[in-house]
Amino acid sequence: MIPETITLQEAAKVLNLGPRKMIRALKQRGILDNQRLPNWRYAKRGFFQVQTKSFNHPVRGLQHSAKTLVTPAGLDFLRREFAEQIDMEKAS
Repeated sequence: MIPETITLQEAAKVLNLGPRKMIRALKQRGILDNQRLPNWRYAKRGFFQVQTKSFNHPVRGLQHSAKTLVTPAGLDFLRREFAEQIDMEKAS
């Protein structure tokens, strides 16, 4: 069974890219912000989803976290966005 969404790290692995390099490039291109959350334009187009969670920290109280997930359409988008790097990796 194929999951509906995957993490950024899993997407990098599927595309045979280094996750740190891919995330850094996405930040430089304005697709992700400094918290690794997608620019609203890309989320609205269905490339990414944001999963939020709340938890109770013993000292800080209620805390929130957010995680970017890549949709199947987002994986196709990333494949096009990094086509040159993917082709270079295959050639090596």
